Amino acid sequence: MRIVIKTFIFHIICILIFAVYYYYLKDHFQRHEKEDFTFIDYILLATTIQAGVGISDIYPISFYGKMTMIIQQLMMIMTHIFTLYTFNL
Repeated sequence: MRIVIKTFIFHIICILIFAVYYYYLKDHFQRHEKEDFTFIDYILLATTIQAGVGISDIYPISFYGKMTMIIQQLMMIMTHIFTLYTFNL
């Protein structure tokens, strides 16, 4: 049960860290509507990527935005693989 709680906390921390990083890189992202971004938009983006959904109204328009999203997706995949491996021991 501890591994589940640790994994949950890890995901929450990743979402917050990546939301701050996406906010820092806000010039590298665009949205379909030409509205201003708020921090909650970046939390939504980080949450959809971390959950594996990957669908948001914000999308990267530069190399740095794309690489940041790829890194978050790879971290999410590796966490799931590690968790599944741990539960099967």
